[in-house]
Order: sequence, then structure tokens, then C-alpha cells
Amino acid sequence: MKFYAVRHGRRPGIYTTWPACEAQVKRFPQADYKSFSTREQAESFLAGDRAADAPASSPAPATPVPAPTARGNAVQIWVDGSCLEQGDAPLKFGWAYVILDGERELRRGTGHAVPAGARQHRNVAAEIQAVLHALTWCRNHGITAATIYFDYQGLAAWARGDWKTNTPFTRSYAARMRAMGMQLTWHKVRAHSGDPRNDLVDHLAKEAARGATPRQRGTTRP
Repeated sequence: MKFYAVRHGRRPGIYTTWPACEAQVKRFPQADYKSFSTREQAESFLAGDRAADAPASSPAPATPVPAPTARGNAVQIWVDGSCLEQGDAPLKFGWAYVILDGERELRRGTGHAVPAGARQHRNVAAEIQAVLHALTWCRNHGITAATIYFDYQGLAAWARGDWKTNTPFTRSYAARMRAMGMQLTWHKVRAHSGDPRNDLVDHLAKEAARGATPRQRGTTRP
């Protein structure tokens, strides 16, 4: 069985037949889609990874993840992104998320890949990747509601439709957020304000950016 992931089309998502996928991408401007042999690879592509590469996030737990105990199956997600400049060298990106159930940490992930067309958004591009990867993990583990803690207003504004999506990247982000089908609450925090969890994801994102190799910098597609 094949899984067809539509990242930019009439209705982004994962389809199990080519006709269903084709209906979303045929004659759609700048359609972005690909077929995979496993649903996991398709989910990773939707979240922004290059399918040919191994996931850049930290390894999944070896034991099953306990279901959240919070009311409404909700968790708390802290996200941040980083973009480091090195003179004339390519930009280096890093993103990070931490998922909590109350005081219990369920998952943390980091990475450095961002879509090729998103470089102009710099650290915002990386922060968006943190949101998408975190929510993809939640959806794959049966979590249907989350509060997202973030420090750039656009993450919530684009997802809710409060801001216009003026670039292909922000349009793709808004479409994928709608396709998640999750109940989300957005909570803006002030960057570098001394909040320990915001400081944690900020540190993890910077470390991910510093650790990016030249081959890995700033793109998920050739």
C-alpha cells in the first residue's frame, strides 16, 4: 500500500489512493506532494522533513507513551526556533519542542531542516517546524488537544486566520494546521523573560542550529 502526502494542495493531508491524491493536486498551482511506503514517512513529509533523510528529532521512547491525564486529553507544547548567521556562509536553522502533561515530560524533539522556500522567514520558519513536528507527534499518539506556548505572534495568527498568508510557506503552514484537526489553545510568552521552559526550548533550538552540518542547512528539498 502507498501513502500519498499532500503538503500543498486543495486539501492537504494523507491519501491512500492516487485518484484521491490527484484530485487535490491536479492543476493546483505549486502543488507539493509525494508518495511513501509507510504512513510514518508521509507524516514526516507533511511536517516538513525530507523523506530520504532520517528524522532529525530525538529518538522516540522505547516504551509506549502514557496517555495524558489532563482534562480533555490536552497537553502543553513549548516551541522555539533559531536562525544563525555566519557571514557569507549559509544560514543555520534549528527548532525544538517539549511536550508536557502537567509536570510530566512526554516528549522533546529537535531538528535543523526547514523547507527550501522558507529561508526568508529565518527563525520563524524554524519555529513553525517545531509546531508541526510536535502536533504530528501528538496526533500519532492519540492526543487531540494542546496548549501551545510560543513567542512569535504569527504562529497563532496564521493558524487561526487572523493574519493574511502572503507567502507559499505561510499558506502551506495554515493549511497543514487546519488539516491537523486538533483543538488548540495558543499562549504567547515573552522571549528571554526567564521562563524556564521557554529558555529550555530556546537553548535546544540554538544547539540544533549550531550542530547543523553544511549538507543539512536550511532545506528539506533539493
